[in-house]
Amino acid sequence: NGNPGEERWLLVELKLLADIGLVGLPNAGKSTLLSSLSAAQPKIASYPFTTLEPHLGVLQTAEHRPCIIADIPGLIEGAHQGAGLGHKFLRHIERTKLIIHIIDASGSIENILNDQKTIELELRNFNEDLLQRRQILLLNKTDLIEDPDQLARLNEIFMKKGIKVLNISAMTGDGIEELKELLLQTIEEEID
Repeated sequence: NGNPGEERWLLVELKLLADIGLVGLPNAGKSTLLSSLSAAQPKIASYPFTTLEPHLGVLQTAEHRPCIIADIPGLIEGAHQGAGLGHKFLRHIERTKLIIHIIDASGSIENILNDQKTIELELRNFNEDLLQRRQILLLNKTDLIEDPDQLARLNEIFMKKGIKVLNISAMTGDGIEELKELLLQTIEEEID
């Protein structure tokens, strides 16, 4: 006849442990990129919020240790205040070593610059420390750009701001090998 037991209610919060976090607005190509970099097979469709929960993929090569990549649902303006789904999942990138901003480069330059500002603002408002992490800006869907000079102008604008930019098409595979090399090199530097 022992003593009465104790009872407690606990709220447990799971934070995924990933090396690389993919962030961007809905339909920027985050899930397509994850499937291009790894064997992950997230649902991919051309409507907003196809990704409703985080997905993980593993980027693996013979020379480097595996890198875990987290794809979170798309961010929208006001995500840090509860708009959309991204705010629920931003905590999953709090422990990443590298944050990749993915932007749909097929729109107007003004829209692309606004998308970049929105992502940066949402990260800052969620947790300002996220902006101290290494970051790379990916201009995705470059195969859909109609104005041949637009990509050069965008790269110049972002370079003047001191932002590291890579141009890719996750759908066609353009720039993916260069991106893989950069990711593995960056993660190795963070570990050392």
